[in-house]
Amino acid sequence: MRAKFIAFACVVGLALAAIVREERAAVPGPATTARPLPVAPRLTISQRDRDAVYSYYSIDHAEGDCPPGLSKESYGCLPAGGGRGSWAIGKPLPGDVLVYPLPAVLLGQLSPPPNGYQYARIGNDVLIIANDTRTVAAAVAGVDR
Repeated sequence: MRAKFIAFACVVGLALAAIVREERAAVPGPATTARPLPVAPRLTISQRDRDAVYSYYSIDHAEGDCPPGLSKESYGCLPAGGGRGSWAIGKPLPGDVLVYPLPAVLLGQLSPPPNGYQYARIGNDVLIIANDTRTVAAAVAGVDR
């Protein structure tokens, strides 16, 4: 008698699970829409952070001036045209661009980047990029020698 009850309960349980599964499949889910890429915030890089990068890479420049290759903008020193070669501010990095982390000693001297962003060295440039989209948010310094 007990074995028949257990078998009956199992059949009923399986039947209910199949009904629930069919009902869930019939209910349309929310339409998936493409999420727009987040707009990179306009970051202001402090002169202290720029000086720390220049000092670490032993680049001499007059205080208040930009090193060779970078032009003075209202929000800091930038390469001519706002980008250099394979990157531009506000645009994601191409997939083939290699991103190198900054040395821990240098990171300890810099202000922390905003949440979701990181400092990175790309070629001879130190940038702040978004972690998830690899969008360039700011150019900290060009470390050309």
